[in-house]
Amino acid sequence: MHYYEIDIFFNKKNYEQLYNVLYYNGVQHILEEEGFLKIYIEDNLKWKIEELRNTLTNTNIIPEKDFVIKKVENKNWNKEWEKTIEPVFIKNKIIVYPSWKKNKLKDTKDKILIEIDPKMSFGTGHNETTQIILEMMAENLDGKEKKLLDFGSGTGILAIAAAKMGIEKVTAIEIDEISIENAKEYFKINETENIRLLKSDIKELKKGNFDVICANIISGVIIENLPEIYGRLVNNGKLFATGILKVEERDITDKLEKNDFEILKKYYKAEWLGIYAIKKQPDSSN
Repeated sequence: MHYYEIDIFFNKKNYEQLYNVLYYNGVQHILEEEGFLKIYIEDNLKWKIEELRNTLTNTNIIPEKDFVIKKVENKNWNKEWEKTIEPVFIKNKIIVYPSWKKNKLKDTKDKILIEIDPKMSFGTGHNETTQIILEMMAENLDGKEKKLLDFGSGTGILAIAAAKMGIEKVTAIEIDEISIENAKEYFKINETENIRLLKSDIKELKKGNFDVICANIISGVIIENLPEIYGRLVNNGKLFATGILKVEERDITDKLEKNDFEILKKYYKAEWLGIYAIKKQPDSSN
């Protein structure tokens, strides 16, 4: 299997636009280097490269010279990651590590250990948004929650974390086939095979069923589905949402409040924002 390695150069003006375009086009695994974003697209998805380049250049987000393509073998891509990937430590409670670092972990007593290797799907623990939502879970799950939904699960890292934190019933939903296959693999590796994984949209799920919903997806998808998220939570149910750029803070805050969510805390990391909110109880006077 070969991959196309693509370097997309950015500046302060187009940085946020680039991330939005990449996310909207299904590119969720992005490595940020000094001055450019690096992404990988599989050989059998080569058509996506031209589509992505046209979107970026035709809208004048970048000139063509700032979109650089190189064909690489899979082993080269993995080797590149292995040079840079280190375990991620979340709130002295969770350790996310690649398989090749497993035997080098220290101070693991009473820690939640999650093994995830970098792949084409989103959610290795090294992306800021994944770290934000794991921090929210570590700080705000109190052990009383019974049912959790991982909305747009990617590798399934949030579902795995939830299961290891003691959530009795964890449901993960995803629509991307590659992500689903990766998630199945990681549920097995992390011995959390009791997670229910569905190729499903949130609209297909039972209402009023979840104590917690985790959504690490782009803000547009979160906003579009706020009524669905609200409907699937129990009263006072918790929403951990990220994939939101800091510049979108006012918009997402307004939308949450208009959809009867109460924001309890905001988290910030790099260009990203995470929001911990709860579903307000219906007004009994109406």
